[in-house]
Amino acid sequence: MLTLLNIQDYMSKALRGEVTISPASLSEFVDITKYSVERQLTDKRGEYRIRMSGLGRPLCQQVLEKKGHRESMQYNTLFRFLFGDITEAILMLVMREAGVDIVDAQRQVELTLGDHTIRGTLDVIIRDETGTEKVWDIKSASDWAFKNKFTGFGGYDSLKNDDPFGYVMQGFLYAAATDMPFGGWIVVHKSSGEVAVVEAPEWQEEDRVKYLADAVERVKFLTDPDVKEFKPYPDEFETYRRKGETLRTGNKVLSKECNLCGFREHCWPNAVLHARVTSQAKSPPQVWYTKLKTKEL
Repeated sequence: MLTLLNIQDYMSKALRGEVTISPASLSEFVDITKYSVERQLTDKRGEYRIRMSGLGRPLCQQVLEKKGHRESMQYNTLFRFLFGDITEAILMLVMREAGVDIVDAQRQVELTLGDHTIRGTLDVIIRDETGTEKVWDIKSASDWAFKNKFTGFGGYDSLKNDDPFGYVMQGFLYAAATDMPFGGWIVVHKSSGEVAVVEAPEWQEEDRVKYLADAVERVKFLTDPDVKEFKPYPDEFETYRRKGETLRTGNKVLSKECNLCGFREHCWPNAVLHARVTSQAKSPPQVWYTKLKTKEL
């Protein structure tokens, strides 16, 4: 895609010292970064609001937010959020300077769903080489997410099938609010700096209708004054393979939906973080256990 080629060509020229940065692009970068730092470090929890960026997340998380609960996070998580925001701001600067045809960026939009209007801030509208204007979302991704969700065997269909952050619904909401097609995601690898363009399909009417209908139902549910908390996703038996058989360790672990959830402590206060028992790696991943009976195989 032309956008990716523009970015790669610009960064190659930058390595050779052949580029300059316009004052307008630099000023925009400073403004975005300043806003991000202030928002992340001084955020005061105000009245709960439904926003396009979060409507596709698990409803149990949104209900807890509505009831005044706050996500539990370690200090390093906040650093990761800051790194992500600043990385995305750098990518926006590079796209502008690389000649990507940016029609608008950071546009405030709103969309009426049923009896309610929700708001959001889209990342960027790009005019492609055919003259078509599309809404794109900019993301920074971990090594695992970049390789497994956005590239490799990942992509649009992979995100549709496993989308705990609601990225696909977010994109279609922005697109509906501007009456434009959803282009997809421009993603930067947080560690390696690689950039990928993950396109949504050209024929997307069926998905658009489905996600917007789901969004209407979610808004209706979340605006019900009598909405009740969900039961958490059930924990699961830990299993492993041996001689072609699937066996249980006797342990139970959190589901993937709960494992990375910021409200985990609210729903699973007694969960224990421990190296995955079934892993053969020298540095096994850490997993949340609700029952840790067997600590090694």
